Amino acid sequence: MTSKYDIFISYRRDGGESTARIIRDKLTEQGYRVFLDVESLRSGDFNAKLYSVIEECKDFLLILPPGGLDRCGSEDDWVRREAEYALEREKNVIPVMLRGFAFPDSLPASLEGLRYKNGIESNFQFFDAFIDKLQSFLYAKPSLAGRLRWRPWYGVVAASLVLLVLAAAIGIGITTWGRREEPLYPETASEKNLTGSLLYYVQNNMVQMEQAVEYLDDAYLACEQYLDHPEEGDRTALLAELQGKRRMLYQMDVSISQMPEELYTGLQDSPFSVADATALYDHLELFVENSIGSIYFLEFLTDPDTYLDWKTKMNVLQNYREILQEEMKIMAWDINNLLLPVENPEVLKSFQYEFLPQLYYIPLQASHWSTDKELLASEAEKSWNAISRVMERVGLLIGESNMELLQERAGLIRDLMEDGMSLEEAEGQVGQLLGKSQLLAEKKAQLQQEKQRLEEMLEEARQKFAPREEDGTGTLWNKMRRFMNLGLYDEAEKCVEAYREKTQGEDPHTEEYCEAAVRLIRNAGRTGIDYGLLVIGYEQEQQENSSYQIGDVIIAVNGTPSHNFEEFSRLRETAMGEDTYTVTVLRATGEEGGYLEQVELTVSVESPKVLMCEMTDKVYP
Repeated sequence: MTSKYDIFISYRRDGGESTARIIRDKLTEQGYRVFLDVESLRSGDFNAKLYSVIEECKDFLLILPPGGLDRCGSEDDWVRREAEYALEREKNVIPVMLRGFAFPDSLPASLEGLRYKNGIESNFQFFDAFIDKLQSFLYAKPSLAGRLRWRPWYGVVAASLVLLVLAAAIGIGITTWGRREEPLYPETASEKNLTGSLLYYVQNNMVQMEQAVEYLDDAYLACEQYLDHPEEGDRTALLAELQGKRRMLYQMDVSISQMPEELYTGLQDSPFSVADATALYDHLELFVENSIGSIYFLEFLTDPDTYLDWKTKMNVLQNYREILQEEMKIMAWDINNLLLPVENPEVLKSFQYEFLPQLYYIPLQASHWSTDKELLASEAEKSWNAISRVMERVGLLIGESNMELLQERAGLIRDLMEDGMSLEEAEGQVGQLLGKSQLLAEKKAQLQQEKQRLEEMLEEARQKFAPREEDGTGTLWNKMRRFMNLGLYDEAEKCVEAYREKTQGEDPHTEEYCEAAVRLIRNAGRTGIDYGLLVIGYEQEQQENSSYQIGDVIIAVNGTPSHNFEEFSRLRETAMGEDTYTVTVLRATGEEGGYLEQVELTVSVESPKVLMCEMTDKVYP
């Protein structure tokens, strides 16, 4: 089957769970497909499930609270086993280090590689910046459909993006499937069996979709009737109706419509698109999930205390109905497109003339059937363009803040239900935690003020530490380190360039180590390493060193991070009883693009010393 997840998050319940959930929600909002490990389920057959999910993910996030690796001495520890598996499979492992975390002195050999992974320190004071930096480390890319899935005004339409893109890809640049005189597909018994199984799968998904649309449409109708006569409307009865429709959507078991493994295997060597077929179930699953969010939005929309006037509420509701109609058109075009390889009219006869007439919401009938791929793609694109226009109108009418409030509400309720609460209990608890939309507005205003204060502070630093003509080389290097501490890498690079100009002709190694400093700065966002000791020269009368090269950046000694000269000296002293010690450096790969790689050096304790400059003056615990 196709991959369901991009990112696996591993954590310990004691100390890491809340952080893991917050990161999961934020990345999901950004469009990533995230699997959140559930510690209480790590038993029995679930072991294999965890490993299979890690296998399909590109990225593995390891949440590390204080003491997060202390239990990894046990071979049965699940955090250890998950991390070992991710490292063994060469996944992009990203340690997320919470305040107070430190790597233990010793780790199992299988986990030693964690020390040198591109980790990131969590920062909830500036959480958006933390998430942005985390995203820069990820190999996975968010899908457009995923980015839209939690926009409540998009409601039920987000998943159709997947199908639209697939339909468009088929409709553009691919020769139209030519009709043959003989034979007509499917012809053989095995071909007919495969087509019959696909039709059964399609019908199951369409029946479930019709049911979900009916629940959502009933909710829209109840809101329309309430808003038509607000002075006579019974708000309590409306809320009960909306809760009932939500409950029905929550109780739908869409998994019964998932594609069987044998059908997926059979489609591989068939004229049918496997991607289009699997997307059909993904559409259904996401439609149900987003419909639940849409009904939460209807509660807000019909609340007499909201800032929206009656006319705006009716306008928004009508736009929602229009979105639903257009999405059902897209689903019709996509199913038609999926079944185009079926040329034998007898095989489609029952589907077209007995099953399709029973549909109410999906506008697909035998009289509308098309054999033109380009036409189907064009019709789907028209519907999507109509949806885009409607979404823009709704967004302007409602505003971002209220959309985010509903997103937060629906996500919290879902999490509480996963923890065993009933729908009523979860809604009641969330109702106590979250106030009206003005509370969110206040919270956003506070966040905006904090962001503005941060930006003012950074701008002040830009002005204060900007390189000047009268600055000496020592001053310029210190200014560079200040900018590195603040994450202002562009400004740090300007200081290095100014330093380079000042030292031209004075130091034979200037070009080499200044170029290395620039490489480190430009890679900091990708590697997460903006510290270390830069090798700028050799001991007096020495022309080279058997271990180090000019421009090496020392980041660890004997496996322990070395951020500055003080730490380097202390770690080196611990090795004085040995003949050699190990140093980890960042060194240019030699490839275009200025990339860095980690190189392990074995250094003799008798080796001549080298001249070094610190890349940061940050104090580390």
